[in-house]
Amino acid sequence: MEVEVKIKTGMHMVKVPVNVNGQGPFMFDLDTGASATTLTPQLAKKLEISTRPSDRPEARGIGGGIHTEYADATIGIGSLEFEKDEVYVLDVNAMLKSASGRDGVLGYTTLKHCLMSLSYSKQLFKLSKTDSEPNHNSIEWSSFEYIMDSHLVGVPVHINGSGPYSFVLDTGAGNTVITPSLAEKLGIDAKAVDGIARGIGGDVELKLAGLESLSVGSVQISNSQGVVIDLNKVSPKGGLIENGIIGYDFLKNFETVIDYPNKRFSFIDEHSS
Repeated sequence: MEVEVKIKTGMHMVKVPVNVNGQGPFMFDLDTGASATTLTPQLAKKLEISTRPSDRPEARGIGGGIHTEYADATIGIGSLEFEKDEVYVLDVNAMLKSASGRDGVLGYTTLKHCLMSLSYSKQLFKLSKTDSEPNHNSIEWSSFEYIMDSHLVGVPVHINGSGPYSFVLDTGAGNTVITPSLAEKLGIDAKAVDGIARGIGGDVELKLAGLESLSVGSVQISNSQGVVIDLNKVSPKGGLIENGIIGYDFLKNFETVIDYPNKRFSFIDEHSS
C-alpha cells in the first residue's frame, strides 16, 4: 500500500492523508519520534469521538501544560485499517505554537505494527503489515534498538569517522541534532546563528556545526551540518536522547525504510537506483 504525501516547506514535515472512523482524509504529520498517534481536539469534536481522561492530565508545552485525553478510533491509511487504536487527543498545534495546519500526528502506536518506507524525492509513503514485497527482501538491513525501552528508534551513527553513537531516527525533526555533550566530546565547533529551534518543551537558540562525514547504518553523506542544542529544553523526552537525532536534512537523501516488528532499518540511495 502506498499513498502520496506532501512535504511542508520550512519545517519539512511529511503530511499523510489519514481516515478516522471511515471519514476523511485528514492531514496528519508523520512523526516517528511521536509516542502515539494523536488527534487534535477540534478533529475529535468534529467526528463526535468520545474521549476519556488520561493518567497524564497535562503534556508539557510552550507556556505551560496542555490538556491531554485518550480516545479509541479506527485509523485508516490507504487500504490499511487499524481498528480501535488508542490515540491521544491533544492540541499539538498549541503545543508547537503554530497555526492550525495539522489534524493529528501519525506516531508509534500505529507504526509499530508495520514496515514503512518514505521517499522525500518521490513524495511517497508506503506502509504494510508484511515484509513480503520483493524490493524490501533484497535491501541491506541494519538493526535498531529502542532507546531506554521507549518508542524512540535508535540507529548507529558515525560522525567524522568516530562512533558508533546511538541517534534517534525522527521524521518529525527538521534537522540532524547533536547534543552539546557529544559535540564537546568530538571537538566539534558550533557557532550561534539567527533563529530558534522550536519543540514541545520550548524554544532554544540555534547553533550550527559543520560535519565532514555523517554515516548511519551503511550509508554516508559528506560536508553536512548538524544543529547543536540541549534537547531537554525542546522535548519532554529530551533526557532520553544522549547523543542526537537524525532528521530531514539527512533523510531527504534516501528512501527510509523502518521494519518495526523485526527491529531493522535501511536507507536506499535513490540517486543510484
